[in-house]
Amino acid sequence: MLKDSDATSKVEYVVGGEQLVGASRDLAAALIADDAMVVACGKSAVLDRWRLRRDGGPSSSGAQLEAVKAFVSIGFGTPGAPKLVDHVQGHVAELLWHRIISERISCRDGRTLVEAPPIKADALEPGGDGLVVYADASGTLVFRLWEIKKHDSAAGVSKTINRAAKQLRRRGHYYLAKLAGPATLSAEGALGELYDGMVDFWFERSPKAGVGVSVGASLEHRPRNSNTFKSLGAQFPDFPAGGQTESIVVAIPDFPEFAERVKEIVWSGL
Repeated sequence: MLKDSDATSKVEYVVGGEQLVGASRDLAAALIADDAMVVACGKSAVLDRWRLRRDGGPSSSGAQLEAVKAFVSIGFGTPGAPKLVDHVQGHVAELLWHRIISERISCRDGRTLVEAPPIKADALEPGGDGLVVYADASGTLVFRLWEIKKHDSAAGVSKTINRAAKQLRRRGHYYLAKLAGPATLSAEGALGELYDGMVDFWFERSPKAGVGVSVGASLEHRPRNSNTFKSLGAQFPDFPAGGQTESIVVAIPDFPEFAERVKEIVWSGL
């Protein structure tokens, strides 16, 4: 369950994750593991092969097993060559963000979700972490560019939010160029026009543009008030409208262990 920010906060934010314990935690880990493989495999038959093995079926062999390993390794490595813990946690933070964004059909400022393109299969790939398109209350298409981090330091999560906000301010135009350019090849109509103008809208600080920062963290780093998010508004003073700056913090009991469990489920499909 996600808790909304108070109405006085300049940055619209939600915080959740504290109830992910017991059966709910196991279900969430399984969903995120499946999401990871959908991102990696797309519509490839390897996805069905992986799911069959994950659910207790026989393991693939030969070339088919090597193909499963190839897709699994993109985000998590393999048991014999695992990805670094930091990389796995970052990937899980991005997967959690995308799951929340995809299920959050309506926003408090009247936006409704149009599309949330898949995240990168490899969290280490350079470029933007997330891009979301909405229709505002009047039906105009708008977008939000997101930076997603995991937080594991002793310092408050506000420092991670500040670092992500600065990164968006410095490199947001570059991220948008990489994300929006390819989308113009298939998007049509008003959506195609939005993608075509995204970088312009970013530099203009248009009402059609906006930013978000999402953080995956352990429960002890759960934000207590809106002060945690002030740096995001400070980095983007030209995005003054409600919802133009927003944040998500998923504060799970023992986030590193949760990410490890997601990896274990992914590996169970080998």
